[in-house]
Amino acid sequence: MKRAERKRLETVRLFEQLNLSDNKELNDLITLTIEICNVPTALISIMDENTQLIKCQSGIITVESGNLENAFCKYLINNRDVMVIPDTLNDECFVNHPAVTGGLAIRFYAGAPLITSSGYHIGSLCVLDQKPRTFSKKQKEMLAILALQVISIMELQMSLKLIELHNVELNIQKEKTVASELKLRAFFNSSSSCHTVIGKGMEILDFNKAMAVFIKRLYNKKIEAGKNILYYINSSYKNEFMGYIKNAFAGKRIHKEFLINDGKQLVWWKISFTPVKDDQGNIISVANTVTNINEQKQQVVEITAQNQSLLNIAYIQSHEYRKPVASILGLMNVIKASNYKASKKCLIMMEKAVKELDEKIRNVVNCTEESIISKYHLPAAC
Repeated sequence: MKRAERKRLETVRLFEQLNLSDNKELNDLITLTIEICNVPTALISIMDENTQLIKCQSGIITVESGNLENAFCKYLINNRDVMVIPDTLNDECFVNHPAVTGGLAIRFYAGAPLITSSGYHIGSLCVLDQKPRTFSKKQKEMLAILALQVISIMELQMSLKLIELHNVELNIQKEKTVASELKLRAFFNSSSSCHTVIGKGMEILDFNKAMAVFIKRLYNKKIEAGKNILYYINSSYKNEFMGYIKNAFAGKRIHKEFLINDGKQLVWWKISFTPVKDDQGNIISVANTVTNINEQKQQVVEITAQNQSLLNIAYIQSHEYRKPVASILGLMNVIKASNYKASKKCLIMMEKAVKELDEKIRNVVNCTEESIISKYHLPAAC
């Protein structure tokens, strides 16, 4: 299939979706066509690769949509002129045509092509009669003019349809965007971290609930969008804070940890400054995030203490066990050599070595208990 025909069919399929039979302007034009051409029937059809679709008609002859092969209008697809057949029985192309020999009994036909502003032939405006007729030059000219009016109205209706579909799509997209924004806002506000979006003028563009609570507790102030962020920053920290903002607008990501007195206790916080970019990659704002990492810090201290305890146990196992165990093994060899007849001195030495080993084992147990007590905050044994 050639590209031009493919594009024509694509255009036809767009017009196929239109409900033209209820269009008042088109119905008025068909009525006017019947009067000007002095015929009993007029209709508007469009043609795809296989079918002639009757989109609007009026008169005593009712034409059904059907196979394009049996349509008079198919001869107009590649024709820009009005085609007139005064008497189908005197035309060798139509004398045996089913629409002539069958129930429609068409004897007269005149049709003008419907050509879009893009130059595609999509159908025809035609008039029919069941008896032969003469068709004047004036009537032929008027039929061509009426066809131009028909295609103008059809294209206008198509434009309105496309605008309607576009608006529907925009509304659907808008609903999706709103829903997405609501989800993001819900996530933003449900975050335990404190978030603030800061503009180039140091103004607050947005913030979440956690940040509002944080500012209220720390400074006893109500955070508001549009206000300068420095209004909510401790004076001793303002210059440092401004430096972080400046670096973030220069494209740097900054992460700092601070020990802050929140009015009740000292708490570790992680503060981040992240550049926010638009679709073109331009930095338009900075996202400031404040996260409580006090529990993480405590876990690090606990893990460090536990690791030290394990190191102490490992040291005892690898070094301090060796001496009493070696003594016991040596004494066992002496006893074995004397046919398992141990002297008092040997047994005393064995007892000493066993007590020493027992003491080392107690040290390991104590280290383990201290590690467990520290990890789970259990009360120490009395």
